[in-house]
Amino acid sequence: MDQDQRNRFRHLLIIDDAEGRRTVPLEAATYSIGRDATNSVVLHSKMVSRQHAILLRVTSPDSSTYLFRIIDGDLQGKRSTNGLIINGRRLFSHDLKHGDMVVFGGDVRAKYYAISNLTDSDFDRFVEAKDLSTILSNSINPFQTLVPTDDDFQDMSEAALVRLASFPELTPYPILEIDLSGIVTYLNPSAVMQFPDISDIGVMHPMLQGLLPMAKPAQPGHRTFFVREVEIGDRVFEQSVHYIAESDLVRSYVADITERKRAEEQLRHQAQREAIINRIVQAMRGTMVTAEVLQITVGLLLEALEASHCIIVQIGADGEPIDHYVSHTAVGRHDLIQGNERFLRLCQDAMIQGNQVVLTDDDGGLDLEILAIAQQCQVSSVLMTPLIYLQNYLGSISLFQKSNPANATLREWNTDERGLVKTIADQCAIAIHQAQLYQKVQDLNADLERQVQERTAQLQQKMQELERLNSLKDDFLSTVSHELRTPMSNIKMAIHMLNQFPLEQRQKRYIDILDAECERETELINDLLDLQRLEAGVNPVGVEDVHLKDLVPRVLQPFQSRLSEREQQFRMDCDAEIPAIKSDRACLERILSELLNNACKYTAQGGEISLQVSHISEPQNIVHIRVANQSDIPEHELTRIFDKFYRVPNADPWKQGGTGLGLALVKRLVEQLQGKIGVESRGGMTAFNVDLPISPTFSTGFQPMS
Repeated sequence: MDQDQRNRFRHLLIIDDAEGRRTVPLEAATYSIGRDATNSVVLHSKMVSRQHAILLRVTSPDSSTYLFRIIDGDLQGKRSTNGLIINGRRLFSHDLKHGDMVVFGGDVRAKYYAISNLTDSDFDRFVEAKDLSTILSNSINPFQTLVPTDDDFQDMSEAALVRLASFPELTPYPILEIDLSGIVTYLNPSAVMQFPDISDIGVMHPMLQGLLPMAKPAQPGHRTFFVREVEIGDRVFEQSVHYIAESDLVRSYVADITERKRAEEQLRHQAQREAIINRIVQAMRGTMVTAEVLQITVGLLLEALEASHCIIVQIGADGEPIDHYVSHTAVGRHDLIQGNERFLRLCQDAMIQGNQVVLTDDDGGLDLEILAIAQQCQVSSVLMTPLIYLQNYLGSISLFQKSNPANATLREWNTDERGLVKTIADQCAIAIHQAQLYQKVQDLNADLERQVQERTAQLQQKMQELERLNSLKDDFLSTVSHELRTPMSNIKMAIHMLNQFPLEQRQKRYIDILDAECERETELINDLLDLQRLEAGVNPVGVEDVHLKDLVPRVLQPFQSRLSEREQQFRMDCDAEIPAIKSDRACLERILSELLNNACKYTAQGGEISLQVSHISEPQNIVHIRVANQSDIPEHELTRIFDKFYRVPNADPWKQGGTGLGLALVKRLVEQLQGKIGVESRGGMTAFNVDLPISPTFSTGFQPMS
């Protein structure tokens, strides 16, 4: 039977549950069975556990193919709630045979079939068929015993018996039988072809050696079946051994598993390589220190490739070695390190191009100098791999196999080993590059920090200089203001004395001009002095209970004639029940006066001015003062409205001019009274909003008035 014929053995379950009957082909190695939708085979019944059973593909004990073993519960050992019933018996596990009936949870039934002689198209038709009786009657179960029971004889057709009888002769797998005395009683043709000398050698043949003591029953309950592996030359066989008690025979089924073993070995090496690469990657993620990564790599490579020595060299920007990382077998071997450097110099061109280089002491084409170095270092083979990243040569990995006079076999670095070293070399190159970038970032951060410190020191120095200049300016303004007040007082007194004498109309006009200008200059000097005291924090004020409903009319009185002359419309809205506030009366009068003066100055003839005073208890207990006038201030000018000496351009319809200090004084006074002031301008109206606390907590600089 060839491989294609063996592949025609089909395994399936026919399941009856709440969803009806369906066929499940069994082609994978493992299946999970249960109610949960995540299972490979989902059973539709509330009686079935979420993970009810596991179906595992295992090697058949008495044939060349496999069978399926069903186990109750999940892979963690948790049993199902209602268990498994197989052929009427409650079992924990069972090797399924053709025709077995399995009941899950008491109400889901499944029948297991193992059939042969079906092509792929026949199998597809089988799976889709509703009536399976005809197909199943034509199928042969490959897992029936070679010696059928009497009941089996009664149900078998003659053709089936002939096929069963010829099975051992046709199978490509060797079948051996010996009796308990060690005499070979049967060999099928495959066994004779693969082991032609087995009859002559007898029980000393590797396939029979030690078989009888293991298979012969020493006591009741002795194991009658086991599997072992046997190596003959470069081949590996799996031997399934059965003790047949009825005839006192030991039967063996043999399968050549050499290719499988080779595949397993390749998988083992691949897993080992992946583990090494993962450990190197983890080391790279865990640290930016190149030395740690490369030292770990040296040890891993030595272990994985079973080399004698391993050396990793890191190259600097000038092309000269800057660091060496050696395996524990090469510690103290200065001759090996120097020899490696000479190898690298001799093969430098090939290494820079990214090529791996292999040097062996039996290569007749090698330079005599290389051979001399190898002999001196006692190495027979060297594999050198460059560390290259972005076409930059960063170093190399060298693996050495030392000379062994007792074993003349030369170490050959196969393709897999060279590929592994190349992959690890690429990872090491990335690690070196990342470490270099990290160092550059650290240097840049250090340089940036130094620059920030220098700039900060410069800014602090400039700020100190500005503070000194600002202090000098304030001192100058204070001094000048005080010095100007005396002559301005004298001028004002002189103007007053002149007004006591009869004057001509022309003289009177000049005196009035002098008086107005003297008044304006005096006002500017007073504003400067007041602002300087406020900014310096040396303007103590008295605190008393102030009733705004009494204060506001007194402040408005000087503006009545001015409003009438300019035909400006004034509207006042003051709450009747405004509580007295703890504040400074003079400061409040100055705030209201400046705001009303500003409103009159910037309102055109016939324009509207309003004053609102209200009490707001929530969320804070405050008095809200709103002075609004009919004028527009551009939005970009609002941010500068409280700056000293700033006046909105072309906004004075009466051409009165001014010092630009009024609103700056108002802002400082409001802040000194622990209040807030803001301005808004939209819809042709400009409004100043002042919020003052009813009961502020003043510092000791504020004196209560009696």
